[in-house]
Amino acid sequence: MSGTYQLSHTFALTAQDSGSNGHRVIYEAAPGAQPVISGGKRVTGWTPADSAGKVYKAKVGNLDTRQLYVNGELETRARSGKNPPGFSKTSTGYTFTDTGISDYKRPSDLEVVSSWGWKLQRCPVQSISGNTMTMQQPCWHNANLQQGQEIQNPTWLENARELLDAPGEWYLDKGEGEIYYMPEAGQDLSTATVTVPHVQDLVDLNGTKTSPVTHVSFEGITFSYSTWLAPSSSDGLIEGQAGFRMVGNDNPDFDSTRLKWQKTPGAVNVSHGHDVGFQGNTFTHLGAVGLNLNTGTQGTDITGNVFRQIAATGIQIGGSDVIDAHPDDPRDITKDTTVDNNLVTKVADQYNGSVGILAGYTDHTVITHNKVYDLPYSGISVGWGWGLTDKGGDTNYPGNSGVPIWNTDTTSRDNKVTDNDISDIMKSQADGGAIYTLSTNPGGVVSGNYIHGVPTPAYGAVYHDEGSRYWQNTSNAFCDVAYQWLLMNHGMDITATGNFTTQPEFTTQANSTGNNVSGNITVGSCDQLPASIVNNAGLQPRYRHLDPGPDVTDRRAPTAPGTPTAVTDFPTVADLDWPASTDDTGVTGYSVYRDGTLVSAAGKTSVRLSGLTGGKTYSFQITARDAAGNESQRSQALQVTMPSGSDLALKKPVTASSDSEGNIPEKTVDGDLSTRWAQGLGLPDPSWIQVDLGAQYDVNGAITTFEKSSGYKYRIQVSPDEVHWQTLADHTSANTTAMTDYSHTADPVAGRFVRLTVTGSSGNGGSIFDFQAYGTPRTPSSDHTAPAAPGQPTVKPLLPSLADVSWPDATDDTGVTTYAVYQDGKRIAVTDATTLRVSGLTPEKEYSFTVVARDAALNTSDPSRAAVITMPADHDLALKKPVTASSDSDGNIPEKAVDGDLSTRWAQGRGLPDPSWIQVDLGKDTSVSSVVTTFELPSGYRYLLEYSADGVTWSTFDDHTSENTVSKTNYSFVDTPVTARYLRLTVTGSSWNGGSIYELQAYGDF
Repeated sequence: MSGTYQLSHTFALTAQDSGSNGHRVIYEAAPGAQPVISGGKRVTGWTPADSAGKVYKAKVGNLDTRQLYVNGELETRARSGKNPPGFSKTSTGYTFTDTGISDYKRPSDLEVVSSWGWKLQRCPVQSISGNTMTMQQPCWHNANLQQGQEIQNPTWLENARELLDAPGEWYLDKGEGEIYYMPEAGQDLSTATVTVPHVQDLVDLNGTKTSPVTHVSFEGITFSYSTWLAPSSSDGLIEGQAGFRMVGNDNPDFDSTRLKWQKTPGAVNVSHGHDVGFQGNTFTHLGAVGLNLNTGTQGTDITGNVFRQIAATGIQIGGSDVIDAHPDDPRDITKDTTVDNNLVTKVADQYNGSVGILAGYTDHTVITHNKVYDLPYSGISVGWGWGLTDKGGDTNYPGNSGVPIWNTDTTSRDNKVTDNDISDIMKSQADGGAIYTLSTNPGGVVSGNYIHGVPTPAYGAVYHDEGSRYWQNTSNAFCDVAYQWLLMNHGMDITATGNFTTQPEFTTQANSTGNNVSGNITVGSCDQLPASIVNNAGLQPRYRHLDPGPDVTDRRAPTAPGTPTAVTDFPTVADLDWPASTDDTGVTGYSVYRDGTLVSAAGKTSVRLSGLTGGKTYSFQITARDAAGNESQRSQALQVTMPSGSDLALKKPVTASSDSEGNIPEKTVDGDLSTRWAQGLGLPDPSWIQVDLGAQYDVNGAITTFEKSSGYKYRIQVSPDEVHWQTLADHTSANTTAMTDYSHTADPVAGRFVRLTVTGSSGNGGSIFDFQAYGTPRTPSSDHTAPAAPGQPTVKPLLPSLADVSWPDATDDTGVTTYAVYQDGKRIAVTDATTLRVSGLTPEKEYSFTVVARDAALNTSDPSRAAVITMPADHDLALKKPVTASSDSDGNIPEKAVDGDLSTRWAQGRGLPDPSWIQVDLGKDTSVSSVVTTFELPSGYRYLLEYSADGVTWSTFDDHTSENTVSKTNYSFVDTPVTARYLRLTVTGSSWNGGSIYELQAYGDF
């Protein structure tokens, strides 16, 4: 083939045009030729349209177009400025304040373009009357179906003669059959080539499930100048996502549209094609999708093509219909597609919610070694359905959003996105990513990609959205990512390990479960990322002529680093150091290989490697790189045999201060990095988790993997008996800066119990994926004699919910060290004293308390005889009594501090300084022995509690002004009951929070 093939209608192939008997039908360029299949029509006969000679027009008859090209460059459809002011939405369209709009000659040519999140929506105008703009239906109805994502005010107005005011803009007056254009500087319309597209599908391969088109290839051909006029219809372009549109009049609500979205057609379309190839072609100047593979297309090879300046998605594979997700016939599956070494750039340049490469419901689509950049929205999108069409549906959506629940899996599986170079995305839309996925995909892989230049509107450089499942992310490199490198939004059973990033932040949210995000490496700059990943990503050498990039002047690699050395403090961790490499322009980073596999990177000559196995021998080598990405030879290998030993905490008994939503403490010691412990929802710091190692050890280290990549302060302590604690590691002075934190000491701490206390969590709450402890066994004690049982305890009620339990000393041959106290058969505390204050009891309820004695070897006595007591009734003397305060705010009136409801509170006036006070009138002289104060916050208050018989002369009941409270509930007792009618609590200091009390309770003697 050679020359330009000017089409007036679609070039269509059927099964009869297939290759057969082992032969292929190949449409290819003749040697040295550059054939073009064009759906364009040249526009000539330009004449001045105004006296100034700035705008020209030409007759085009009944031609309709949404694109105009001058000398091969797409020009701009006449439009307003960004975000025109004065618009307000109505039920049928808009009102506006710009009176000039009312004078537009052809309002029905006008189109409203509105950008929101991931969508760029287009809706045509029906009419304009006065200051009211009425939009066409069903476009306007469908544009307002998705609650929270309805069409907004115009981002710009498009296609009016009155808007043609800048060079490079054009307007089609369909009523007069004329097209207007304002030339750019240097353009001469008498010699320029002005082209408008007039054929939608340039080439269609129309197979069926019984008669597919097979063994056909296109090689070295340019496909250009296709049109697509559906956005100009009364449906407009109302996206669900990625250019798939809501259309028609029969849509009562958004959910009713989910299974009916229409895909954007391609300039080249394949339906039920088998073994079809596209190699070395160019897709450009196209009005919809570039290349579109429909239902039942199998074994397609898309290699070495250029996709540039395309209105919608560049490459679109598979569909979103029920037949694509749950076909009755396997011949309807879209599968075995290879997208390899293609250049995809400047696509979705008109329908900005479209993407670079999209695979819907497909089986074994491999998207590899492509270069994808300069896009308004996401780079590569794989999957469909938001989990709703997956087996069993999506529990995140009530009623599965009206979508039927299937009991079979979709066709999506084994899709792989590997070794691509993706950059400069999300230039106009939001809520996407360089790689974006939806729904279940067993066998899914995201690996070896180099992703860079990712702005904040990308919610994750890799974004596993609604229902994404079973993806494995590894060996990807992330550079210059503004927000976060990974987002899992209801992502499940996903692993992300061994990735390299300059941006450590990531998020899991919205019922994301069963995920493992660990072993990912943060480096200080882009030129510290492994050169082996960066250099391998994108176009391979034989295809780099498609997008050569800047000339590389530095081709000299650094010298090989020196032989590394290792320190192994843990059986699972090695700290490597090595002599620096040299380079003519400077070494920027190093890569570390373990047994030949890349495992780490750094900008310095040392690195910590985790995840090793005690007693196993490893070989380590280092390479160096420079700013140009030249990588040195590998260093001499270091052989390291790791010390023997294992995680002492693995699957051992564990307790915690609290837990939430099934994130129980056992999950921190189960050896599974996809499960975690989390403290109770809404509870303040601190929180703690404690492991019983089962025997005494000299503990010399611990490894903690937190949920978040930074923001924790914590302390690790070791105890032989749960009472006497010694600090192993103190990290309370600064926040963690990595997900996994290491603590090691040359001075081991003896003990059986290890406790980690999260003292600060940056508002996230204590949450730990994995906690490991290491050390060596101590010699077992020769003492096997248990103490004698303690005497029967006594219980003294102090309040209806508070009691002191005390008991006689027990005896032992070596001495009693601690006592364990049990309430109704459940252990509640361990102490080295013979008394314990127990809170949280229920008034008028019977309790049984027993005590067990222990010695230093943790030999345990028989339990004491039980002490049984019924707690007194709750006669709060202050309940619902008259109360006053220095001030109050936001409805938090003083009465709420004596209403018996711990969910309501009094708060002083906003912005007022300390002190503040609250005063209760008990109604008469009353004997008071104790007061309970429940503050809003768990710490930080200083206060003075006073009593008075007349409200004038006051005496001190409890002075707590010298130090801050350290608990939410505070108890005040007097040795001898006092007579009082009035009680006053003055908050003298509140750590800038203001006086705020949930409940103030007073009691007589018990």
